[in-house]
Amino acid sequence: MPILYSFFNHGNVRLAVKDDEVLAAWKDFFNTGKNWKDFAADITYDEYKSITDKQHLRKAKSMPIKYLKASGKGFFVEKDGFALAIRDDLKDIVKNDAFIKHMHDILEYRTMEYYRRRYLEKI
Repeated sequence: MPILYSFFNHGNVRLAVKDDEVLAAWKDFFNTGKNWKDFAADITYDEYKSITDKQHLRKAKSMPIKYLKASGKGFFVEKDGFALAIRDDLKDIVKNDAFIKHMHDILEYRTMEYYRRRYLEKI
């Protein structure tokens, strides 16, 4: 989700995201509430807080970014100078109001589902 949030950019959807944009969304997500607990198994809060930006970015690139590139039949692509990109031929679509609304709805749904699963696992 953090990677998708870096693309969403509060409704100003980007075609490509740079390392610093990924890092900002990544850290925003994991710094929210107790999301840091999902960063790694058996990690303490102090251990989480000591993780460097370089380590955060390495984890983002080795996990979600890697898998996004491998999924979607080329929807996500590599682009020089960026951590991840959306295919260039979709540049008009990402500015479409309906696309932006649907992307927002999907991100909200996935976020709620994330917290629902976390809550249900504790019961």
